Amino acid sequence: MPRAAVLNTISFARRLALVLALALGANAMAAGAAAPVATRPNILFILADDLGWSGLSCYGNKDVATPHLDRLASQGMRFTQAYADAQCSPTRAAFLSGQYGGRTGLFKVIAEKEPPLAYLRPPVTDLTLSSDVANLARTLRSAGYTTGLSGKWHIANNAFVAQLRKREEGKYFDRYGFDFAGAANPAVDREDKTVAAITNDIIGFIEANRAQPWFAYAAHLTPHAPFAAPKALVEKHVARGFKRSSTPGGKFSERPTANYLAMLEHMDNEVGRLLRRIDELNLGERTLVIFAGDNGGLSRVSDNGVLREGKGSPYEGGIRVPLLVRWPGTVKPGSECAVPVHFVDFYPTFAAIAGTKPPPGHVLDGESLLPLLRQSGPLQRAALYWHMPTYTVPYGRSPCAVVRQGDWKLIHWFGDYLDTRGLTPDDTPYGKLVIGPRTELYHLRDDVSETRDLAAAQPAHARELRAALDTWLKTVGAKFPTKNPDFNAERWWSGTAEGAEAVK
Repeated sequence: MPRAAVLNTISFARRLALVLALALGANAMAAGAAAPVATRPNILFILADDLGWSGLSCYGNKDVATPHLDRLASQGMRFTQAYADAQCSPTRAAFLSGQYGGRTGLFKVIAEKEPPLAYLRPPVTDLTLSSDVANLARTLRSAGYTTGLSGKWHIANNAFVAQLRKREEGKYFDRYGFDFAGAANPAVDREDKTVAAITNDIIGFIEANRAQPWFAYAAHLTPHAPFAAPKALVEKHVARGFKRSSTPGGKFSERPTANYLAMLEHMDNEVGRLLRRIDELNLGERTLVIFAGDNGGLSRVSDNGVLREGKGSPYEGGIRVPLLVRWPGTVKPGSECAVPVHFVDFYPTFAAIAGTKPPPGHVLDGESLLPLLRQSGPLQRAALYWHMPTYTVPYGRSPCAVVRQGDWKLIHWFGDYLDTRGLTPDDTPYGKLVIGPRTELYHLRDDVSETRDLAAAQPAHARELRAALDTWLKTVGAKFPTKNPDFNAERWWSGTAEGAEAVK
């Protein structure tokens, strides 16, 4: 990609600011230690869409090989207890803001429909996360980084973003701090869901900006359903004995299909191509590379292994994700980390690396991961939190909130519960409705599959965690569902088009 094309969104003033930053250096990379901009690592963040915790071969997937991502794991650190939100929009909002959805109010998929006759009426969420909240790229840009992205945005209504980009001549992403926004288009690159086009965008951005530190965000749309992968790869897995999917969105009874495995292999190949180009540009030794999934795997498409349920669920299969980090000279090759971490931690981590801070008044809910990456000490926080006050009918979730403290995890359902035991995603888009609040308690070290609810056996522990959760919800100003006067026990799930919006 020509340099001029990549830099078409960077103003003259912006370029001048970068030159000055490079000439004068930057703030301290650590307390009392000044570091010029040129010595700071580049940051590459690669995000997969709907890739479950066990989706890569380095996490136990025996159906497909992912050698390039496995190599990334061998060259860096593999996290075994990394967490996202249960769906894509809240995870992306947490990444770009460093804040939980309970604080930002973006706790659901943008424009996702809610069942109008359900027992509870979920709180309203905005159709976009304000650029005043999604500050990550702006913070890095202010520290002298050139910033670029390509792929899935989804912290705003997609049609709305397309209109703004057209009306503002491509300047929409500048307000969020991005100098470059790629042209990958799912409507054009249908065969592989833009995986190759996103890779091309990011490679072009890196080539044009290799003289100064950069932050690149590659947000893939795969392996999210519907299936799309190069035909040759699909045929390869058919020849291995896997069936083609009978539907574009997949069926539980057919998983894994040749189509799905082809998507994983294609993404792995393109990650490998991107990393090779970084090495060819002699940037590998000074580039921090992070690869992660945005939520648990979709249960009707992928097997989440020992984890309970999948995408959309507050159980481990819905929120635990793969996370790989390579940083030569800092992260020990072949290392592993079992400390629970969350997407809200990336903002403070990147800010610490850049030697900068968020704008005044911007609260960060996360914690810098540098002590874990350097293996120099523990994190300081006591717990991780999730606020999910909405219904996701296809995934059997009603409004709830979650806290994880040490090995203990508590889920509190605000007013009703969908019992999906014994069901598969092929059976029904919803479970048996049980009215009334419910609290569940699990000890993950002994029961990672969350099969034994200990709330009744450990009432003191349940009360302690529930109090911590209630305090956190109050502190962040979380919005709560209210009782729905239109509740209809016979038709509560209707009006959501069988949850079609929820699978986006």
